[in-house]
Amino acid sequence: MRKLLVLLFTALVILAGCSPEENVQEVEQEAIDNTEKTSTSKSSETTINLNGIPIRIEAEKVNNDADVELAVVLDSGEIQRFRVVAESGQLTELTEKQTAKTVPQPKGNLQVPPLLLEENEFVYIDQNGDVVFWSEEQELERLAINALPDSNLLVGDKNQVLVLTQPSTRYDHGILGDQIEATGFAIIDGDKKEVVQETSVPQKDVIESLKPIWVDWDQNGTKEIILTLSNDQEGARLVLYDEAGKQLAEGEPLGQSHRWRHALTVEAFHSTDKLELAEITTPHIGGNLQFIEWDQENKRLKVVASGSEYSTHSIGSKNLDMHTSVDSNSDGQIELWVPSQRKDELIGIQRTAEGFETIKQFALQGNLSSNIVSVSSEKQSMLVAGTDSATVTVWTFVE
Repeated sequence: MRKLLVLLFTALVILAGCSPEENVQEVEQEAIDNTEKTSTSKSSETTINLNGIPIRIEAEKVNNDADVELAVVLDSGEIQRFRVVAESGQLTELTEKQTAKTVPQPKGNLQVPPLLLEENEFVYIDQNGDVVFWSEEQELERLAINALPDSNLLVGDKNQVLVLTQPSTRYDHGILGDQIEATGFAIIDGDKKEVVQETSVPQKDVIESLKPIWVDWDQNGTKEIILTLSNDQEGARLVLYDEAGKQLAEGEPLGQSHRWRHALTVEAFHSTDKLELAEITTPHIGGNLQFIEWDQENKRLKVVASGSEYSTHSIGSKNLDMHTSVDSNSDGQIELWVPSQRKDELIGIQRTAEGFETIKQFALQGNLSSNIVSVSSEKQSMLVAGTDSATVTVWTFVE
């Protein structure tokens, strides 16, 4: 229940709210009716009317992976929770008694929800930039590392934590909601509760992201860190570091300041032997999707396929998760799922020898307002997305 527990913190960080107990039968019947209409297809689509606009969704497998529980945070701070029977796609709203128990909340006005490291132990960024380890209303350790208050906290191997640090106002783009950006990152040993690595980016640059990608790109057993670096002269470029802070490769800059690129994820989009990074350049202006490989010999991040028009971000938003990756058609190849430029469609994209192609395209009930979530098992997969029409839609794909 890790994701669902942390989502309770998300609601408290964003706004204050509670879980509803009404309209249970109405929601359940609507979901059953919609599923029956598409039961002859390998995919089904179920749309649910919510009590408000969804801004964050988490999904977790339950009942030995037979079902999926969804937790949806609304713009009012309210949380609605649903159970999806994976085999049929039937949805039932859960009542307050069935939700994860509330745990004590850290004191302070946090910008990002705490990260759950292990049972009852969390780490969060305090308003002053300290990274705090906390359990059962007790502070375990406080590290004064000048963290970016709205940095996402990532957990890696051996209980290590990655966080962006050294806030600066030297680049005034403000695409992520304010003009304060990180200029460094730190890796923390979550067991010893001490900093093991601190790195600064070049003095002209800022890290124009809240969520680095921390992944073993070359599959050699050691993770790398992908950052979007920006400056007034060249604009945004992608840079790859190792965990010791050494630069391994970089891509071409956009060549103009105040233009952004959104690094999405690294997956086996084309081949399991060579992973690729997916990114959207200028998601607010044209939205060009690019697949990028790491050319280790030349220390370059090289574009191998590109095309438009998609958008995975809204200006000023801190939601960097309007995308997901999943094998929905069970062909053994991961697809990238992103919104259209207008955010009124969900598009499944698959890499090909010539570039990439659209394999599925779903109209949304409104404009995408939440992250996009995927859940997969051996013979089926699921996509979930919420819209500004106060709806959430679940697509289920069965092999």
